[in-house]
Amino acid sequence: MTVASKEWDGGSRSWIPLEDLAASQEMDANTPTQVIVGRWGSMNVFLCRADPTHPPQLSFQG
Repeated sequence: MTVASKEWDGGSRSWIPLEDLAASQEMDANTPTQVIVGRWGSMNVFLCRADPTHPPQLSFQG
């Protein structure tokens, strides 16, 4: 699973969900949750499906 600071790239406007297209010009429309990971990066959460007793592993990018 990836937790990202932004739902889409505000510069190139790529990957804007169709349901958000109309509001995409509004300030901070791509950060509706206001959750910022690190320095506007992403956090990846890795889970072991084979053995759920293994603790989750985290990776931060950006």
